[in-house]
Amino acid sequence: MADVEYRCWVTAVRAGAEPYEEKAFGAARTPSLLLATSWLRAQASLLAWRLEPDSPASAQLTTWRDDPRSQWQVSEALGAGDGVRFRVRHEETTYELAAARVGGAQEPHA
Repeated sequence: MADVEYRCWVTAVRAGAEPYEEKAFGAARTPSLLLATSWLRAQASLLAWRLEPDSPASAQLTTWRDDPRSQWQVSEALGAGDGVRFRVRHEETTYELAAARVGGAQEPHA
């Protein structure tokens, strides 16, 4: 089996943007599932910190980051070769944390 890596990214899309415009906030390519999931959790923390601390979006991000079941689902999906996406909306912007497996026997389904 070829080497497996994980591509991870954070984007933002402002509602009503014409044309559809996605802004990249960060991206990484990691050599392991553990590093990919750690990167996603760290980005959730950073994004929650950047948004209003008491906003529903910050609460959703920290809940997702700290929930063992959610993190297990992320690990299972990435390990199986499926892509993962977690979206939150804050005011007029939708933020997305995502990752996909690249390389190896299976290509990502994201």
